[in-house]
Amino acid sequence: MRPAAGRKATVPRLAEVRPGRRYGLLKVVEEADPYIWRGRIARRRWVCECSCGGLSEVREDSLRQAHTRSCRCLRNELTRERQTRHGGRANESRTPEYGAWQRILKAGEACRRWQAANGEGFRRFLDDVGERPSPRHRLVRPDPRRPFSPTNCGWETGVPRRGVPRRSIPVRGKELTLKEAAGRFGVDYDVLCKRLQRGWPVQRALAA
Repeated sequence: MRPAAGRKATVPRLAEVRPGRRYGLLKVVEEADPYIWRGRIARRRWVCECSCGGLSEVREDSLRQAHTRSCRCLRNELTRERQTRHGGRANESRTPEYGAWQRILKAGEACRRWQAANGEGFRRFLDDVGERPSPRHRLVRPDPRRPFSPTNCGWETGVPRRGVPRRSIPVRGKELTLKEAAGRFGVDYDVLCKRLQRGWPVQRALAA
């Protein structure tokens, strides 16, 4: 609806920023040092406390125009939510955590908690095991007779990929071939290979 002739359209005046006011998850605590440009005050800034407990300095115009609503925790949560809904994607590719979750899910080796639908299963998986520490880490479960679960898996290094047999293994400070180790400990060679391929620790894999 257009304003009547001779009248100017009025623009709602934004509330004045002052300590105690809330903007989204932020509560204004006190005024901070302003931005100075060419020797003059260009922008006022305010110290704000977020609902999550974090503190941040926010420009006054960002508060008044609702451009900033948290100390970044809300943005991080939205990013996490987006990645959960869209296959843990990052830079148009799947994250290693999502790939690991998909592999155990398709193999029928994931616990019921991680099988939830609508992205909830992956969210729980990520909450339980965390992000992969480095490209050298793999998701391994100590007991292959039980499914992958919060109490039966973790990120570990030095474990061969499934289907890639080791040529030798360290046994009591010495490197032994798989056949030597199998013969010395009385374990069937094929059984030893399968145990190691499934991620069993060496000592446990050598138990007859």
